[in-house]
Amino acid sequence: MKMVTIFDGVFWGIVLIALGVWFLLRRYVPVHIPVFRIIVAVVFVYIGIRVLIQGPVIRDRNTMVFSESTLAYTPDNGHDYNVIFSTGTVDLTGATVGSSSVRAEVNVVFGSGVLRLDPHVPAHVAMSSAFGSIVAPNQGSVSFGESDYRTPAFKEGSPALEVRATAVFGKLVIETGS
Repeated sequence: MKMVTIFDGVFWGIVLIALGVWFLLRRYVPVHIPVFRIIVAVVFVYIGIRVLIQGPVIRDRNTMVFSESTLAYTPDNGHDYNVIFSTGTVDLTGATVGSSSVRAEVNVVFGSGVLRLDPHVPAHVAMSSAFGSIVAPNQGSVSFGESDYRTPAFKEGSPALEVRATAVFGKLVIETGS
């Protein structure tokens, strides 16, 4: 979920009003003002100032960018977890499986991550890596391509925690605590 502030709405409103006024005036006023170039320059300055003041624009509670932290599973917290240019832990030990399967996606891009699973919860991890590596507790790993890991509690055809784990130019280690 992205965080939007009032300044975003005000800024973009002013930009659109300025464009509209420019289109009206350029037809009736013979003076040539490079309004389009000025607006493009102002947009770049605005984006630069915003990144300096607020950091990267990504404000997703399940995404780590240039930081180090732990992302824990809660049913209402979303099911996509991203570690980008960071070091972090994705803790799915709080996931419970009822009458239907629970899905989650864990992505590590240019970073290092740990995926924690409860060995008593049936889980199937579809591992995929490109120029990175994913290491499973059974010493199985994938460096380029795809592989699978299943917790000891996993039974084929029964509801399970279905995890899609991807590492791109990064490393993900799966831990089960057993």
